[in-house]
Amino acid sequence: MSTRPSVLRALVVSAEYTDRLSYYDDWKAAFLASPQFEVVRVNIAGGNAARRLRSALKGTDAVILLHSTNGDTTRYLEPVASVLAERNCPLLTFVGNEVNLPGSPISAKRAVFATIRPDYIATQLLPESGEYLFGGLAERGVVALPHGLNPEVFRPQVPHGERGRDIGVRAVKYLAHLGDDDRNRVHDFFTRHEFAPDLTVDISTERLNCDGWAAFLSDCRGTVSTEAGSWFIERDDATMEAIRAWTAESHAGRGFMISNDSPLRLLGHKLPFGLRRWLRKMLSRGPIRHESTVTEALAFDGIHEKFFAGRSIPEHHGKCISSRHFDAIGTATCQILLEGRYNDILTPDVHYIRLTSDFSNISEVMETFRDERRRLEITEAARAHVMDGHTYAHRVGAVYDILTGGMPA
Repeated sequence: MSTRPSVLRALVVSAEYTDRLSYYDDWKAAFLASPQFEVVRVNIAGGNAARRLRSALKGTDAVILLHSTNGDTTRYLEPVASVLAERNCPLLTFVGNEVNLPGSPISAKRAVFATIRPDYIATQLLPESGEYLFGGLAERGVVALPHGLNPEVFRPQVPHGERGRDIGVRAVKYLAHLGDDDRNRVHDFFTRHEFAPDLTVDISTERLNCDGWAAFLSDCRGTVSTEAGSWFIERDDATMEAIRAWTAESHAGRGFMISNDSPLRLLGHKLPFGLRRWLRKMLSRGPIRHESTVTEALAFDGIHEKFFAGRSIPEHHGKCISSRHFDAIGTATCQILLEGRYNDILTPDVHYIRLTSDFSNISEVMETFRDERRRLEITEAARAHVMDGHTYAHRVGAVYDILTGGMPA
């Protein structure tokens, strides 16, 4: 019987252009800290990526492509896809943003994977949904590997009695293109609802870096959210592209619109975050607009009526647990979550307070949340559960098992 190698020499590939997505950092840190991997890193957002990859591939036991290589854009990955296809070892690629987004379409991910021919594609989604999107593109199969907890960063720091906010959220609004506004309407409900007695509610779209996000959560007794993603996913992005075409036609005559697909996007990634934010503000008004600022202003109801009305929830959907759920659990921040499966990892009213989709149980939700003993019981149960089997160290261990034994996650 063959034995597994004690340590795999792994080429871990990332595209480092932002510090506002903490899970990018968490996955990379977990591989670097793992005793099962000797990590060689290549950042394909830097110069001479193809040459550096060819050099790093020599003597490598496995290649791992992190979410950042394809999450927001495949533009960094496409020029080096043929180099990765020449490898002589197994390759596992994670997938970021498994929804149909302008500038980050599923079809582009599928196309670049077809060139690379990954041995494994690691989905954040339920196994059947990941198989629907990417089945047939992985030589050995699609495996389910959702996010986890980084307990080194997201840990209890402030007792609940000393936290300044009752409910806190920092999250971008979902685009109307998704055909799903569950998260937006939950956040809007908690922003506008008059609670009695009053609650300190702080919900905004501000983007924070990893440490800032951990500090924010540590100042909140609770947070509200939903599953990440959308009910509607398509391999060919047909609906999303139809919405883009309709938006461009509607915007015609109002000035020039810079496409989400523009090469200028990569140039923007090189700018400091503060300058990026200022430039984005400038491109949200005036004769020159960016497509992202135009689409963010689209009313959900109008887009839904035109492109999604009458559709039933499909068998394969893009709803899943998010890194944000694990981050809140790590900081002992009680979660009020819209009912869902959450990859069958979290149990309602054990690991979070369940909110019905029509908000009809809000009185019971608030009664539980205001009961400090019950609220702390839920946060402690969630943290113990996740620490026992759902940290990034556990996820990296699963990657090791897959690469060395071909075992499903």
